[in-house]
Amino acid sequence: MPESTESPKPAALNRRSLILGAVFLVGGAAALTRFARNSTASGSAAEALSPDQFVLLEQVVDSIIPATDTPGALAAGVPEFIRQMLADWGSRETRLAMIGVLENVERQAWHKHSRGFLELPAEQRLEVMRAVDEDAFARQDTDWRKFKWLVLAGYYNSEIGATQELRYELVPGAWRSCLPLAEVGRAAAV
Repeated sequence: MPESTESPKPAALNRRSLILGAVFLVGGAAALTRFARNSTASGSAAEALSPDQFVLLEQVVDSIIPATDTPGALAAGVPEFIRQMLADWGSRETRLAMIGVLENVERQAWHKHSRGFLELPAEQRLEVMRAVDEDAFARQDTDWRKFKWLVLAGYYNSEIGATQELRYELVPGAWRSCLPLAEVGRAAAV
């Protein structure tokens, strides 16, 4: 019997099979992403930063969000949050960029005061941080902006940041479009 030259007909697509396929793809992609992340993880968050880099990170973060009338970044666990993010989610390039930010802070301290950042008193640390901030924004340094974003995300997503720094009002009251911040006190947490 001679072979048919007709190509086979494609399977009919309907909404149900498309949705089933999409669910399978999304679920499968999520499972594969989790497997890949876990299999390539270095095994420990402590490996993302050396002990010296972590101590420097703690002091830099404390200079960005110090303890005032509310707890600061150290109390909120921001350094550990950043280390965990770099270990679990950060690519090698991101880790190197964040380490580069810390090294830049250390270079500025040596340039301005001929001492390491950890050896400086609080006033000189603030001076160094201002210089780093001004320089980074003048150069439009995206690594510095990402670093500061990580600090803020870690702080305001912590229990301390969301409950003690921000204030939650279940029923905020009447809508007033413009009022002085002194009347409100703190911004409201969502």
